[in-house]
Amino acid sequence: MKDKLKYHLEKANLYGMLAKFYEHMNPDKHIYYYKKHFYHEQKVVEYHKCMESSYSNYMYESC
Repeated sequence: MKDKLKYHLEKANLYGMLAKFYEHMNPDKHIYYYKKHFYHEQKVVEYHKCMESSYSNYMYESC
């Protein structure tokens, strides 16, 4: 679980930076990278919520 969280966190950061870089230079690339950023950001939130709930329920492997 922690490996997946780390992977998606790194990708979200990378694609977020690329989206910001292309924001005013190339709108198509900006949207392309922003969509990738948003996908990975949602995965980070999903895994984080799952980890929080599993810690409180003592069921880490359920996620």
